[in-house]
Amino acid sequence: MTVLGNDHLLVTMLLDICWHRSVPTLRKALEIEESRDLFRSTERLESCSGIYKAARVDHLVELDIDFGKPVHIAYHTQHIVSDTLKGRLREGGIQSIVGLIHDKSDRFEIEPLVIGAPWLDHSRNGKNPMLMWIGRNYGEILPEDIAEFSEMKSVTAESVDEWMNAMKKIPEEKIKRSFAKLLNEPVKKDWSGEFNDHFSSNVTISGRRRTAAFLLKGPSKFGEMTLDMCGKRADQIHRLADSGADISIVQHCHQIGEIVRRTLRRETVYPGEDGRRKYCLIDGQATYRILKAYNLLEDKR
Repeated sequence: MTVLGNDHLLVTMLLDICWHRSVPTLRKALEIEESRDLFRSTERLESCSGIYKAARVDHLVELDIDFGKPVHIAYHTQHIVSDTLKGRLREGGIQSIVGLIHDKSDRFEIEPLVIGAPWLDHSRNGKNPMLMWIGRNYGEILPEDIAEFSEMKSVTAESVDEWMNAMKKIPEEKIKRSFAKLLNEPVKKDWSGEFNDHFSSNVTISGRRRTAAFLLKGPSKFGEMTLDMCGKRADQIHRLADSGADISIVQHCHQIGEIVRRTLRRETVYPGEDGRRKYCLIDGQATYRILKAYNLLEDKR
């Protein structure tokens, strides 16, 4: 128990250091021109069949963005202190990692300092017994959780055609004007170096005013949102998360793909962050419900 307690203390200390140093996610760290850099994020790992027999193992990190060469994670199995973790690494899947990146000729290689499943059952998080079960989904809020959009709960789309026929005709600029109107704010002017399409300090969540940065995508490409719609290597999501807002919000006129959701989550919620940052996705159907609830579908201004 002493060894276990010391391990937990060391992990907490490391995460505190990461928070104070603003250590980036893996995706951000891979773009830094350094041969060795510290990162912290939650990633999907490929299965590792030899973990019970080999002294040292190596397996792939499954990234959604191509960085020119594969990303591997390599470590000595003797450092694994949990049989449960060993079993999960054998099967592959989601793990939270704090580690160092080495830029080698044929790969990026991760040297993990801490690796384990996302877990919120910690003394700093209070005594809510449900926290331990929501590690992977932690950080997401729904558009109806935002007080300024909450009337959407009283509105539904009767069919797919109803919301799709409406959304494919509504330009991005109208969405921006409508959201600004609901937040009682002026419309932000576009410029080439912008981090977001709109920044608000008047978004209300659970009765508390929060800041929010918006990435808005109109119907110029009317289809499911993919990473290639978000700039080179999804840099628009990267800039959105770097806006410094409490909530990073991605809006699209159509559906939003799972890879976009995963990328936004990785850039917003990661090991050792203070729990304040959240993310939200507003797809075409949710956007339609918001506009309809506030009589903004026919608003010509």
